[in-house]
Amino acid sequence: MKPFRAGHATFSAKGSSRLGFAALAIAAIWVCGCSGATTRVSAAPAPFQFVGAWGTKGTGPGQLDDPASIATDMRGDVYIADPGSQFIEKFQPGGTPLLAFQFPRLEHPQSIAVDRGGAIYVSDPVRASVFVFLPDGTLYREIRLLTRPNEENTIGVAVDDSGDMNVLDVNASKLYAFSPRFRLEHVWKPGAGTASGPGRPTFVVSGPGDAIYVAGMAENSLSRFDDGRFSSQISLGAESSAEPPSTPVLTRIGDQFAISSNFVFLADPDGKTLHVWTLSGQPQGEFDLSAQLGSDQRTAPPIAVTPANDLLVLDTRQARVFRYHLNF
Repeated sequence: MKPFRAGHATFSAKGSSRLGFAALAIAAIWVCGCSGATTRVSAAPAPFQFVGAWGTKGTGPGQLDDPASIATDMRGDVYIADPGSQFIEKFQPGGTPLLAFQFPRLEHPQSIAVDRGGAIYVSDPVRASVFVFLPDGTLYREIRLLTRPNEENTIGVAVDDSGDMNVLDVNASKLYAFSPRFRLEHVWKPGAGTASGPGRPTFVVSGPGDAIYVAGMAENSLSRFDDGRFSSQISLGAESSAEPPSTPVLTRIGDQFAISSNFVFLADPDGKTLHVWTLSGQPQGEFDLSAQLGSDQRTAPPIAVTPANDLLVLDTRQARVFRYHLNF
């Protein structure tokens, strides 16, 4: 292990008349009092504000080479798994490096998650393992999975508020549920028992409480599971024949999303638009990311949301992190 320590913008919204937050974007108002004095009422901030970007291209500690995934902890610090440099990185929200480490057996870091105590979970599809590190980067445990090592596979990891670890094997369409002591409690196929029948899971994220959310089980929806059982399905839009459509229209959702206490943040498959929905499936808005990410075709970027309402978008192509603030 090689530890390392280290000590305004454009807002664009598509179809603003359809935004659930449109009432927030009001202009400043001037009010004249009886005495003739003029008082200025400050404008409400835009619901989605670009704060800045950070990231230095490179293969050394504190740099980003070919980053694959992003996560945050309870303090808002940012964690990135970088298979290009094989570093696991930790940064302050503004990009100051805090920690970087490598581990000899972890050569293909892929998915990353952080639990409430600050432990770091990283998957490696080539070893068919999940590595668990203490907050200082010391290896705590390697959990071998009941799947074949495969560099082409995707192994996602999510940790709920109770410390249960859920590992998604995309090729096998299976979820492995582990207790906080890393005892394998059960293996299950999330497609069984859902409202729309079996599907192919593509991405897993933990939500409020002990819920986990899985994408890919049905078209334009996320499936919620509690204790390994299907709980509900969140519909995230469908084709609409209305002119103009009354809700944002999605023909296909991406496989990158983040969950806060109240909202779902979902990137389009082309990586140009961010959609926001409530956990009950009500559309709240859509925001253009092309001013920062560019307008050329790309895959959906990994995203994460902090407790301080900062949304982080990982530009894997340019090895940068874009930071936005959510005023809702």
